[in-house]
Amino acid sequence: MDSRALKSLAALVIAALLAGCAAITGYDPTSYKTATDLKVEALILIEKAQDPPAQHTAAIESLRMKLRQALEYEKGKGERNRVSKELWSTLVNPNGGLLGGFLKKWETEKRSQSPAFLEGISKNVEDAFDRIIEMESHKVKD
Repeated sequence: MDSRALKSLAALVIAALLAGCAAITGYDPTSYKTATDLKVEALILIEKAQDPPAQHTAAIESLRMKLRQALEYEKGKGERNRVSKELWSTLVNPNGGLLGGFLKKWETEKRSQSPAFLEGISKNVEDAFDRIIEMESHKVKD
């Protein structure tokens, strides 16, 4: 993740936390579990990008579907969940520099990815998921 994208994610989290508990939705265990589960699944798939994507087509499509479902779930919570929705949107954007962009690049290039690239994208995706998980875990619990 470039420093600009990382700063944007950090700014969103900070803005939400500063806005106060009443301005954001409460803690949702489904959102937390989804984020932690998809983090692990995404990082494992990134490791597999040492192979050409054709060997992992089903896993790529499965992850992409789960990411879209997670984003739709967060969108469905309304305006008070705007920051979480934006974090998910940034993560899954196929034209961005995180998971969605990585999946698109891997499939478009139709080849294995370099170890250095995979190390970098893995760290950036992990950081992005950590922001989402942190955001959810700091919400008010019932």
